[in-house]
Amino acid sequence: MRNNNIDILKIIMAFLVVALHMFPVTKLKGLEGLISYEIASGITRIAVPTFFLISGYFLRNKLNDTVYLWKYAKRILLLYVVWQILYLPDLLHAYRLGWFKQTGMILKLVYGYWHLWYLLATVLAVGLLYTVRNCSLKTKWTIVTILLTIGYVFQIAIQADLLHRYLNVQFVYELMGTSRNYLFFALPMLLIGTLYESWKRAVSKLKSFYIPLWIVLFVEVGLYYAFKVKAMDFLIVLPLLSMLTFHIAHQAKSVTTGTVSSTLSLGIYLTHPYAIRLVSEFLPQKTFGIIVVKYFLVCLTAILFWWILDKINKKIPYLF
Repeated sequence: MRNNNIDILKIIMAFLVVALHMFPVTKLKGLEGLISYEIASGITRIAVPTFFLISGYFLRNKLNDTVYLWKYAKRILLLYVVWQILYLPDLLHAYRLGWFKQTGMILKLVYGYWHLWYLLATVLAVGLLYTVRNCSLKTKWTIVTILLTIGYVFQIAIQADLLHRYLNVQFVYELMGTSRNYLFFALPMLLIGTLYESWKRAVSKLKSFYIPLWIVLFVEVGLYYAFKVKAMDFLIVLPLLSMLTFHIAHQAKSVTTGTVSSTLSLGIYLTHPYAIRLVSEFLPQKTFGIIVVKYFLVCLTAILFWWILDKINKKIPYLF
């Protein structure tokens, strides 16, 4: 019988991405500000690394199959192009409102508007994954460690405004799609996913530390909040938390015998920005309580959007 836990895990991660994009990191004060920051710059940050890890896991036995990898990459690249077109009106609207300058507009056209960076990053990282497929296990873990470390340090330096005097460094940061990109983010997490058999036994021994690791994450994020560091993508304990979360879900008995849609998580991920725009039209208020209400409304709206588009996708299979 199929274990649906991974599909359910992906849906949970998609809902976390929605929360990531809704809860502010700087506009609220006091306890509400801290809670919002812990959500947007802490809890929800496990989502995207886990998505990459899951993708790597399913690719682990396909790394020498160039036909499969090319087909996989082309499918994601097609999704990227289709959804870039679908979000072009929103992108143009944001540009006209002055949310970013011309350079930002060009970068968003290249790397993807808002959440769509994930798709292009996956394509590029899969290409790099293929090039390192025959490296030794030690070399692969070295690559993972170095890339995650560079990404974390680079992000801290930028977000803490330590490099504001070095315009060339900031330009490179933007030019490569920020530190949350195919190289420092997607590739190491994909690699970790492909190496599941090498770490699952060791990680399984750490299950008792799962809750304490979340507490460590809350403390880490609280420190960033205290020092007024802007939103964080990299967190020190995230890779291990992602690995543990995936392993627990993978090894657990299936929580349901029913069918879980394989496109629901992707549908929520892809459609939720428009759901946020729609709900915000009716509820423009930005108090913490209203944001919580809006979050659940956005989730329901995104599911509705997915349901409609999934019907269309069965006849025109280019949306999911």
